[in-house]
Amino acid sequence: MNLAIPLLAAAALSAIPSTPAPSPERRAACRDTITKVREQSGLPKLERGVARPGEGMLIAAVDKRIDDCRVLVMASDTRDIRPEPEPSDGKARWLPAR
Repeated sequence: MNLAIPLLAAAALSAIPSTPAPSPERRAACRDTITKVREQSGLPKLERGVARPGEGMLIAAVDKRIDDCRVLVMASDTRDIRPEPEPSDGKARWLPAR
């Protein structure tokens, strides 16, 4: 049983197609699209900043696209769409569970 879980996880990860990172121009176009959709829904502009602990939000949709832009849909209000987090330039590292 202990071996089955890592094997299932590896199989699941290998089934996810990798998509190349969007170009800076495409990211800018997607930001504009998300801004327009949020305005049409009557939602406020998004503010960029560092999140504080305990400010996490649940996501309702995992693979939602608007005009070929990948977005996150918030569970508390499905009109609330947000851009996917941008990857950091730093090395990936393990974080201990808390």
